[in-house]
Amino acid sequence: MTTTPNFALNVLGKKIAFSTIVQYAGKLLQLVISAVSLKIISNFLSQDGYGIYASIMEYALFFSTAANLGLFGNVVRLMADKPKDGKIFVDAFILRGLTGILFFALAIGICVVNGSSSGFIIGTALFCGGLFFDFLSTVCDGMLQANYMMGRAMIALLAGRILNLAVLFWIVKTAGTASATTSGAFPDFLILAATLSGSLLSCLLSLLFVSKKIVLDWNIRWAPMWKIFKMSLPYGAIFILNNLYFRFIPDYLAHNSLSDAYFGSFNIAFRMSEVASLVSTFLMFSALPGLTEYIDTGHMDKAKKLFGSLQKLLLAAGLAVVVFGSLLGPFAIALLTHAKYNVPEMWFVLPMMLLLAAISYGYDLVFLTLFAAKEEMWFLKFEFLALFVAGIFFGASYLFGDMTTKMALILLGAIGGELTMMVCGMVKIRKVFRPV
Repeated sequence: MTTTPNFALNVLGKKIAFSTIVQYAGKLLQLVISAVSLKIISNFLSQDGYGIYASIMEYALFFSTAANLGLFGNVVRLMADKPKDGKIFVDAFILRGLTGILFFALAIGICVVNGSSSGFIIGTALFCGGLFFDFLSTVCDGMLQANYMMGRAMIALLAGRILNLAVLFWIVKTAGTASATTSGAFPDFLILAATLSGSLLSCLLSLLFVSKKIVLDWNIRWAPMWKIFKMSLPYGAIFILNNLYFRFIPDYLAHNSLSDAYFGSFNIAFRMSEVASLVSTFLMFSALPGLTEYIDTGHMDKAKKLFGSLQKLLLAAGLAVVVFGSLLGPFAIALLTHAKYNVPEMWFVLPMMLLLAAISYGYDLVFLTLFAAKEEMWFLKFEFLALFVAGIFFGASYLFGDMTTKMALILLGAIGGELTMMVCGMVKIRKVFRPV
């Protein structure tokens, strides 16, 4: 008995829906935990202290982005065809570990050479340690995603976040109020130690779940690892370029334009929009195995139909984020952190960041669809165009002295770059789905 195309599409749709719903449910619980953690941290630190804490995170995340290499996406794509292949997983896992050690050691080394304070160095080392274990967890998540087992990945993630919260609560309770407003090593050291403990637990649980599903062969195979590395480079380069104009250049320019207190407010708004941007990430990675299978087997009609459904969902989600996020944003900031982060002069930052998050839904849609079609080299070329467009606005920000105009131009640069890629990607996808 043969399986009809509509039945196969319905089955895949149910798998995608279940995987996405599980991730949304897990993320919702994670957001509750993160909201409590953020409330504790923002109350524990002064505005200046939070600005320095945010600087440590952004510095370490820059090296995390450089070390990403696109391994998660490639593990999902590779295992979409061979979901039980333990060799692919182990090769990616070891490669992820080696590259993580290299880049994070570089981050700490630069701090030492530049003469950073001991608190900044220790804080960076702890946060890099947490990011390292998160790196390893993403390879596990890639395998679980390819097998539509994201429920287990969410369990591991939530267990780590709960431990993080517990350790953080213990730290703040033990520390007392005497060091609450310091900006030295004490708050950075302790708070980021909580992050490290949670990431370690999530990694161990994720690896345990993977080992229950597939047979792991821990023999080191340099040739396959090198192949995965080369295959991942375009994705990794795209990830770096996108994060340059989406996150790190705006963050750098804002850091240079704002005081520590104002930068803390900027970072709070950014973190809220970053959470909002995950809506499309979860959905598109849930759909990636199906898109890859349809495109690889030449079923472009199915791929196009799936793409259309995803497009409608993300459009509705983007509109909701901009409208409701802008209306409820100031209340959410005061509720989740502290009213001191609602700076009147920065009123426009959150709405613009929410618009950026909504546009990133379209970016994720076109990028992962083209990635499934193995068109990442085309996408990489156009990332330089997006960076150029964003750079025009970034450069223009230097022509103005007032903070409001500078920050508006900085955020417009990020929006312009992301929008450029979304429009160009839509044009390319029409050609990909066009009948031969």
